[in-house]
Amino acid sequence: MRITRKYLLGEITGPFLVGVGSFTLIVLLQRFSRLADLVIAKGVPTPLVGRLLLSLLPPFFEVTLPASLLLAVLLGLGRLAADSETTALSTAGVGMRSVALPVLAASVITCAAVLLTGWQGVPWGYRETQRTLAKIVSERAGAGASEHVFREITPEVLVYPDRVSADGQRMSGVLLSFRPEGDDPLLVFAREGRFVPASGDGVVGLELSDGTIHGEPAGKRVYRVASFGRMTFRVPLEVSSVPGGDDPKGMTLPELSRKVVATGGEGLNATYRYHFHRRLSLAASCLSFGLLAIPLGFSLRSRGKSSAVGITVALVLVYYMFIAAAGALERRSVPGMIALLWAPNAIGLSLASWILWRSDRSLSILPASFGARRGGK
Repeated sequence: MRITRKYLLGEITGPFLVGVGSFTLIVLLQRFSRLADLVIAKGVPTPLVGRLLLSLLPPFFEVTLPASLLLAVLLGLGRLAADSETTALSTAGVGMRSVALPVLAASVITCAAVLLTGWQGVPWGYRETQRTLAKIVSERAGAGASEHVFREITPEVLVYPDRVSADGQRMSGVLLSFRPEGDDPLLVFAREGRFVPASGDGVVGLELSDGTIHGEPAGKRVYRVASFGRMTFRVPLEVSSVPGGDDPKGMTLPELSRKVVATGGEGLNATYRYHFHRRLSLAASCLSFGLLAIPLGFSLRSRGKSSAVGITVALVLVYYMFIAAAGALERRSVPGMIALLWAPNAIGLSLASWILWRSDRSLSILPASFGARRGGK
């Protein structure tokens, strides 16, 4: 029995590692063009771009690890079924429930990895991304500016340029939104703008020319407009060392839990409760994906790897439809949001448990009520 379990784990490990690499590469492809542009066109040092790429990985691992586990179990068990090794296991007295033990062990390990990623990896990645972007802007001022795109230079400063030069230093048709400390937000429209690299004090300069400043003080029926010929806007880029801040993406799970208790986690503060349950739900999805993949994997037989990939993509898409729906209900209905976040896990675990209970010692296929042929004992 111990040899059989090691054999099954070996069948799963290879496809799992390939899946992690493949899925991570796929979700990173959309970022590669931007990262390449930072190196080639904007002259950003390669080590900084490497740090930025590394900081982007934890949020992706939350997605790719459960999907890779699902694909690995489907491919591993599907190969056993295609080669009739399931018949040999059944003859040896190894039933589907016994097969579930090594798969469950792999699911628990993957669940722990995703939980650790959500606990510390995601907030670390978010904070490291902010620090690296600040460093990039300080060394190559304007490297983050893109035409027709709102770019957050700091948490209180947004820049929207109509045109940007190839090196990212000069802009035209500039919209700048910022909130002075302790004051109302202001909008600045300028005909031209130019970034000035950071000096020793860690402050990037943004020189604006031929523009206007717009502001509407709160509680006053007045709209203020001031024009200027040339103005230098100073952007401090030092990133706070306080973990997380008020952004839920930068908070660890304990910090999110304390924030939910402190704010009540409703209304505008429901985002803290959403991110808390979302990270836990993603970790728990490893268990539901792993167990549900057992009967699905045995049902593949000779249908090939494409069927396993198709089932993986379909199940992951359905899962994230629930996640997206929960996000839409974030501020409208907290109970509904929580129910949607946990519904796919509950459905998957319940269905997998029922199938395994019905299977007894049959390895071949889903129960008869699913319209599939049952294998003999």
